[in-house]
Amino acid sequence: MKFDNDFKEIKIRHIVIMIFLTVVALIPVAMLLNKDGECNNTNKLTILIEMLFSAMIVFKLKPSKKNIKRLYVDFKSKLNMREIVLIILCLTCLKIGTSNILTDIAYIISPNFANWFINNSSVVINSITDYWMIFAMTIFFAPFIDEIMFRNILFKRISKKSNIYVGLIVSSIIFASLNFGNEMIGLFLLGIVNCMLYVKYENILMPMLIDCADSIIHMLKFILFGRYGNEVIVLAFKDMILYATSGLTLCIIGIIFFVNFIKDNKIYLRKSFNESKNAKIN
Repeated sequence: MKFDNDFKEIKIRHIVIMIFLTVVALIPVAMLLNKDGECNNTNKLTILIEMLFSAMIVFKLKPSKKNIKRLYVDFKSKLNMREIVLIILCLTCLKIGTSNILTDIAYIISPNFANWFINNSSVVINSITDYWMIFAMTIFFAPFIDEIMFRNILFKRISKKSNIYVGLIVSSIIFASLNFGNEMIGLFLLGIVNCMLYVKYENILMPMLIDCADSIIHMLKFILFGRYGNEVIVLAFKDMILYATSGLTLCIIGIIFFVNFIKDNKIYLRKSFNESKNAKIN
């Protein structure tokens, strides 16, 4: 990508080493926090993991003020708010729609499984402090880590080894699979959109913006409709009718936007694919 040369390259093996070092460094902290047995200790451990991991990524990238400024100026000049808003609306419809449909399917398989499925969340809020910790994790650290790991590193490396289409699909599948739950399909589609934006604008800040906006909406949805403390949502058959109708409606709207986005931007994938193919031949 255009501005990637401004930063030191991170390879997949570097990420594996970072994950190993993070786990080793925080094992004593995890043991200490688990002694209390409180739910909000999970949030404390998670934010420590994300802070340490982000610090290692920044250290490895070795960004300078000049390079960061160039990246931001390029991002600002290319920013199209109409496109961003449409993408966010599309992804919101797809994530909520596919989530509701998956929950409906899970209920048909087993009501107990559906209840576990919808309550399976690493987010636990017991206090105002938890809100602030989760806000920091989802709005700041998670978008940065996700986009560097899955778009800047994984997507690029797989694309170089194979081709850009394989890189797009495989990196998005891995991204979604590491976030197991009823939003998996929505996250897979988010991965595809962000890969295409990365190729189109050649600037990692563009997919970071989408990831951040998506996290804000997820956070607001959790605050408005989520659980507080250990409260559990119990699904009933009447809920499934609402889930099915709302899920299908939102999916149809989201798919229309998504297909149009693919049509409008597939030229950038084809261009990158042809350039990579010609480079290998030469």
